[in-house]
Amino acid sequence: MSEPATIYAADGDGAKREGVAGQGSLAECAEIVEGFSPERRASARIEMDALELRFGPQEIDELLRFLRDESAGLSSQEISAIADPDG
Repeated sequence: MSEPATIYAADGDGAKREGVAGQGSLAECAEIVEGFSPERRASARIEMDALELRFGPQEIDELLRFLRDESAGLSSQEISAIADPDG
């Protein structure tokens, strides 16, 4: 959860990046997105900087649930299982 990540704003269907909305660790980015308005949150994506993992709105919601429910840290395998399979 401490790996660097970037939050991107996307267009209405989430297909095209429109700009950087924040940066930090994966956990920090998830917390930032949690504070977004529902409209802004629906178009946010989190991308890992050094890994080929991307989290769209649904995956971000699942990631936030994991962060609330799990004790310290998820394994890399658990994080990969949450990521957007469509990239």
